[in-house]
Amino acid sequence: MPVSQTVRRSVWVRDAGCCAMCRERVYLDPSDETPAQFRGEVAHIVGERPDGPRGESTLTQQQRNHENNLVLLCFNHHNEIDGNVQQYPVDRLHSIKEAHRSWVMNRLTLEAPWQTTLHNFYYLNVPRLQVLSAISGASLDLSRYGPIVALHDLGWELGGLMAGFQQVLEQVELKAIPMREALLLGSDARGLIVSFDDKFRTKNIAMPQSTEEYRAAVRGDLQTDPHVYLKANGRKITMVVDPRWITTTTAFVQFRPSGGQNQFAGLGLVNAVCDDSMSITPLVIGLPSNPFMEAFYSNA
Repeated sequence: MPVSQTVRRSVWVRDAGCCAMCRERVYLDPSDETPAQFRGEVAHIVGERPDGPRGESTLTQQQRNHENNLVLLCFNHHNEIDGNVQQYPVDRLHSIKEAHRSWVMNRLTLEAPWQTTLHNFYYLNVPRLQVLSAISGASLDLSRYGPIVALHDLGWELGGLMAGFQQVLEQVELKAIPMREALLLGSDARGLIVSFDDKFRTKNIAMPQSTEEYRAAVRGDLQTDPHVYLKANGRKITMVVDPRWITTTTAFVQFRPSGGQNQFAGLGLVNAVCDDSMSITPLVIGLPSNPFMEAFYSNA
């Protein structure tokens, strides 16, 4: 009897969707060309079968497929532990699982509910926000909009979409750690959701003039990719801004300020941390609200 879907989901949640060994996220977001991809799998500590890796045990089949005997690993590390049984005995894998669980719990302790209210949305990373919302038990039906090539091209319908995401963000308690605090964690910050409200410099951000230009704007090269950045605590923090998810013409203007920098607030996901840099995928970017705005619009 294979591991049930309920148990698999439980392990994915317990291990925070990260490989217990390298702690890389094992979920790849969908793109225009490819659907969502899973880059990891639930692995057995004591083998699923007696003739499998680490299979010699008195555990019953039910115990072998229980979440206590399972750990989430990327494909590479799953192959590594099963191909090097002597190097990865049962006791060591249980220790790896428990160390990862402690790491996840420490992250949850660090993170707190995001309190910032955005007055205007400049950027909405629709695929990422949909995934996070679904994980948190909320979702937004986007079927009425059809295939979304670029938010800016939605016209009048964009207002409804932004209002929908505003409601989702108010309903879902997204937890985040302040970006500057995440810098102090070094490589342990990888995979964290961070909040920010800082002045960023902008580079290479222009409004595409065609569908092809939207889709080709991000190529994986910071020399040409549109992005915002700042320097803090000896590290350069970079966020690649995909023009497809910039909301309005006004938002494009905000990403091309005359002075070369602008104040942005929002949430992002830490992808990588090096000695002198941090890479963040922006989830939502906007103009933070303030008491004046709240008073002005509440009386309008």
